[in-house]
Amino acid sequence: MNKILIVEDDDHIREMVLYILQKENYSVSGVGSAEAALSHCNQNRPDLILLDIELPGINGYQFCERLLEVHRKNMPLIIMLTDQIDVSDIEKGLASYADDYIAKPFNPRLLVARIKANLRRLTGGAEPVSSEGVSQFGVAIDVCSRQVTLNGELIALQKMEFDILFLLMSSPNRVFSRDALISQSKGDNYYISDRAIDNQIYKLRKKLGEAGKHLETVSGVGYRFCDSSNLCVT
Repeated sequence: MNKILIVEDDDHIREMVLYILQKENYSVSGVGSAEAALSHCNQNRPDLILLDIELPGINGYQFCERLLEVHRKNMPLIIMLTDQIDVSDIEKGLASYADDYIAKPFNPRLLVARIKANLRRLTGGAEPVSSEGVSQFGVAIDVCSRQVTLNGELIALQKMEFDILFLLMSSPNRVFSRDALISQSKGDNYYISDRAIDNQIYKLRKKLGEAGKHLETVSGVGYRFCDSSNLCVT
């Protein structure tokens, strides 16, 4: 049975979601602060966290940063619950920490559907699967730990950066459109601008140094990881 943690300071919303998910036969717990959530995760790591962004004390983004410090190798899925309508804030959450977001107020049926869709990823959903990881041109990806090294040195990648790099390196020379990169790394029905994907590629190239030239732009189409040594990145 999948374990879900609700992190929501509004008692009414938290109790409502608890009731909905218990009816769906999930093992559900609820807390009202990020501090309580961190304690809970250290004792009983959930499979998925429904996370309010605007929390008293530590906010949702800060909670994710602290959770990553401890659970980077086995990070729970995170769905952010937000009443923020600023697209840049949503993109920040999806790029750095979250697997999904749901705007408040939300439809209970939509909430359950999005939870089910994300939990399917734990048993082989949209995210590419490789038991050994991939390695080329000094860049090595360890899938289990979600860590990337460059010439043996660990480099820090945000969540979406990792997902995009793994997808491209797992299928060298295959061209992915921006929409395909969003769909493969985040699932369907997301609003993330093309510019956000371009920004992820830009940051990846900088972090990968000389190896970053293998993240090739295919004009008018998208991106690919080229396994040739003769490249022209546009």
